[in-house]
Amino acid sequence: MPQTPVLPYGSPTTLSGISENFSFHSSPESFIIARVLAFQRAHPDLADCRTPIRAKVLNRNVAVLSSHDHVCQALCDESITSRLSSSQAYDELMAPFFPPPNLLLLDPPDHQERKRAWLGRMAILNETIRPLVQDVVRDHFRSIPSGSLIDLYDSMKSLSWQILLSIFLRKDEDGQGEDIAEIEALHEDLLRGQFSLFPVSINTGFWQSPRARGLQARQTLQSLLQSKVTHGKCPFAVGSLEEGRDIANHLLLFTSSLAAKALASMLTAVLTNLFLFQEGGFTLSATIQNLQTPELRSRYIQSMIREVERLSPPVVGIMRRTTEDIVLSSKAELFPPTLIPKAWDLWLYFVGAGRDPAAFGETAESFVPSRYFEAGSSLQEGLAFGTGAKTCLGKDLMRTVAATVVETCLAKPQGTEMTNGAEIVAVNLEGDGGDLPAGVQAWLGWQAKVKPEEWARDIKQLPTQRPRKPILVKVKHQLAS
Repeated sequence: MPQTPVLPYGSPTTLSGISENFSFHSSPESFIIARVLAFQRAHPDLADCRTPIRAKVLNRNVAVLSSHDHVCQALCDESITSRLSSSQAYDELMAPFFPPPNLLLLDPPDHQERKRAWLGRMAILNETIRPLVQDVVRDHFRSIPSGSLIDLYDSMKSLSWQILLSIFLRKDEDGQGEDIAEIEALHEDLLRGQFSLFPVSINTGFWQSPRARGLQARQTLQSLLQSKVTHGKCPFAVGSLEEGRDIANHLLLFTSSLAAKALASMLTAVLTNLFLFQEGGFTLSATIQNLQTPELRSRYIQSMIREVERLSPPVVGIMRRTTEDIVLSSKAELFPPTLIPKAWDLWLYFVGAGRDPAAFGETAESFVPSRYFEAGSSLQEGLAFGTGAKTCLGKDLMRTVAATVVETCLAKPQGTEMTNGAEIVAVNLEGDGGDLPAGVQAWLGWQAKVKPEEWARDIKQLPTQRPRKPILVKVKHQLAS
């Protein structure tokens, strides 16, 4: 007999909603796990059920989804996706800073038509970026003296800015150093305005609120990027004024501080795993270099990157708003379907979904770099780039970037050629992975069953995930073999 759908677990009051808002922004992982544990205490017979959790965030009713199945239903089931809106969910947070129309904020059917055009542009771009990224990575590490101790995340953030701006904005003859500094500073102002807890734009002449500075930065960036597009300083062909505006709008997203920090988060996790994680007494860098053929090395690198995406997604989740009541089915026989009423927000929590034992088995919380190694593997993947019709446009591009960074650090494991006769230098990063804090090891998938407060203490999750304290590594240069 079909069970009657029920509301998500939990019943926050207006007063608790205020405290929940700050708790959620401090550490989504701690916030969600605490509520999951409360559910498990109330329903010990359903301890393994990742039921949706009800919360109050930004003064709105929110259903937090942390099961892989529920997130996939919300992103792939057309009977549900047709009743969800991205634009309404992000209207206050994103729209003022990334003006529509853009793919992030568009809903069907407008989204599909515009995305088809962008998929074509990005596919062409993806085929051309590898040599460019190689040069940027080599220059970045050449600028760091061998033997230097660096903060890995800070270094990867600098590298990410250089990569993104090199891909999406063509250099002038005298370089683009000034552009990088100006664009980075403006995007930082935009991001601070976007995530300001003081969501009012005030400009008194002698003081501007973070939101007002962010909106002003957006206007300056739009003018700068539109000029780049008009003068052919971007990689996309422009056929009309409307197309030029569309490209400039998307360049604002592609070169954003959020994009740079997301890439930095991904590269930090990838390189920490590559050089500090040990399996059978060997680092992953040694394991990859010991594989016999370029094809095997490439497959292993791709597998490791997908495992990093699963466990350590740069962006912890995305939002949707219900335009009608929806019902999420439940795979737990003892637990009924979940009713999400109209005008509620859904928070799709990628960190929890990527570690769901129902999708990934007993090793769901563990870093298994060879998980996706077998060619044609049909295993479930993580959700770092979403899934379904609104899968992130940059998915393939960012995977190519991450793989190229690894290949360049490992001294051309795929037999790439020297660029412009320059000496190719391999990079080794030295450090003690065992010294990393418990929360960082949990973020990487090295340690399971870490307490929520340890995760909150050691990992900053918004706007993107990164260690709160530096991961210090020593850079060692090596001549390419």
